[in-house]
Amino acid sequence: MDYATQQFFRCNDGVNWQFVAKAKYVDVVPGDFLSTDRGVTESQVPNAKNQVYLTIHCTGQVYLVDKSTWEIKRIDRTFFRGSNCRSFQFMRKGKLYTFGGYGFWQSTNVITEFSFKGREWLSIQANGDIPKAISFSPSGYSAKKDRFITFANIKSNDTEFKTNYIYDWNIYEYNFDKKEFVTVGEVKMSTFKEFFTKELARNYHFNGRYFVMVDLVQQTNNFDSVLIIDTQDSYKAYRWRNPERIHISDGHSDESLEKLTHLVGDTLVFTNAPTAYPYRVAGYSKIAVSQLLADSDYLGVITQDTWASEFSKIGLIFAGFLIFIIIVSTISALRKRRKKHQLEVLLGDNERQFMDFMLLNYRQGYVTGHQIVAFFGKHKSSPESQRQFRATLFNNFTKALSLIYPGKEVLDVQTDEKDQRMLNYRLNAEMYDRLSRL
Repeated sequence: MDYATQQFFRCNDGVNWQFVAKAKYVDVVPGDFLSTDRGVTESQVPNAKNQVYLTIHCTGQVYLVDKSTWEIKRIDRTFFRGSNCRSFQFMRKGKLYTFGGYGFWQSTNVITEFSFKGREWLSIQANGDIPKAISFSPSGYSAKKDRFITFANIKSNDTEFKTNYIYDWNIYEYNFDKKEFVTVGEVKMSTFKEFFTKELARNYHFNGRYFVMVDLVQQTNNFDSVLIIDTQDSYKAYRWRNPERIHISDGHSDESLEKLTHLVGDTLVFTNAPTAYPYRVAGYSKIAVSQLLADSDYLGVITQDTWASEFSKIGLIFAGFLIFIIIVSTISALRKRRKKHQLEVLLGDNERQFMDFMLLNYRQGYVTGHQIVAFFGKHKSSPESQRQFRATLFNNFTKALSLIYPGKEVLDVQTDEKDQRMLNYRLNAEMYDRLSRL
């Protein structure tokens, strides 16, 4: 449709446009039309073969177009414009929706539904993991899944962020019945992160299952590649490397990418570079998505990073764990060295020998006072002398270890079962564990 002349044209061969009819306006102000090549959405009217709804982004306007009479009638009462540019407009079960967009110098996450009765757009309050913005992103409605899908969104606000953008890599699916957003994954593959951050004016095609994106920025040998994401198969990704060396665009045209490429059903339609006289007469090519996939390289699932990146992450984790082990081992060794030095300083010769004796006999059980006296060669001395020796030895030993290990029991003392007047001795289990590891 030519807005200026109010004429309709049809192209059947991909090259030549033929005049069809002059538009018949009903309740239409010609100046209200926003002449744009972006954000114009045609939705089939249910149970009406020749009628479609026409929505134009940035305006909120809704038109009914009858292709049998070429009559255009405005059916909305929208009075504003500029609040939802580049919004995602679509029809679901006979209802028109808009999701997100950009307007008044900021992106938005607002979702609305058109009321045919009130002829106005009504705001929808959503639940769940609501994205901060739905803008400049691969987004669209999948009829088979009955979900609105959006990911790699850009949050922009000229006042707060100036020229900086905040990227939201989450993958969201909106449940219309529950009015709820659910996060189903996150874009991690570096190939797509780099692609999504190349430029703001990106062009995405969606047919309800596949996102098809022409990578004009890559320009390897001046032949453009195509990225494909399958939303119904775990978000698997592919790259078509253009094996036939087809020019998707001529690289010199003033036309936008949205005019030059279309996804019609399961077929990608795009221009060829003009090579014949007269110059700028371009031809068109068609490639089925199934053929694109057959000739594509499988990249993996976009929620997973490349194997090299994953391997490097594992390497970093392993290196971090190794460093942690080294640090812990070093700290433990320093602590042991400090404890051993403290024992050398605080324990006398008799106390060190007694410690070695108790460590050596720990697994054999308790030792008697007579065994301790005999170990030190005091068995021939008087009973009183033996008692004083043991008392001094135990006192010095326990005091020294209590200074090194405050609050810890040093000796486990039990009454002899055969002779209640005698005591048996053994290192406390925890104390044995600490001393045996020095």
